[in-house]
Amino acid sequence: MKNILILTALAALLSACASVQGPTGHASSKSPQATLPFGEVEESCAAKGKALGQLIEKNGKWKLYDTRPGAVGPRNFFVTGFKDGCARKVTGAVALFGDLGLYELMHYGGGGGELRGTTDAAYASLRGCGKGPCSESKLKRLSRSTAFVSVYPTPGSRQSLEMLMHNRKLVAAAIK
Repeated sequence: MKNILILTALAALLSACASVQGPTGHASSKSPQATLPFGEVEESCAAKGKALGQLIEKNGKWKLYDTRPGAVGPRNFFVTGFKDGCARKVTGAVALFGDLGLYELMHYGGGGGELRGTTDAAYASLRGCGKGPCSESKLKRLSRSTAFVSVYPTPGSRQSLEMLMHNRKLVAAAIK
């Protein structure tokens, strides 16, 4: 019980310190081309078709678009596949889908990793596999409805914005 209270308090502190907006983002009057400060996530219902940029990666129902593929500097990326039909916009230099199997291995395999942010706590609550790694079949089922996107402010940066999406909703976002 004591460990649960400590983890809950830690998750609350980390979420209070995170510099990202709430996980659903905010509807905006900004144009789809306007960039955001690093770490912000914005609903972008106006972004459709060519305004999304080029499709660079797909993960189940989720699609990741780059507005200037091949560019080195910060630009907008859009993630689609949300229940409300609105894309989510983030700004960074690199964006990619994470692999749930690798995440499981890093956080729940071997010695296990520490839960460092709101996305880690949110993933732990929805995975339903206990303290150890998920079985291959459970991980396969989970990956149909769950995805991570990591956005880096510059190429080679250690810091990233991590977005956790589940059941066509943005569940959590945190800078790590």
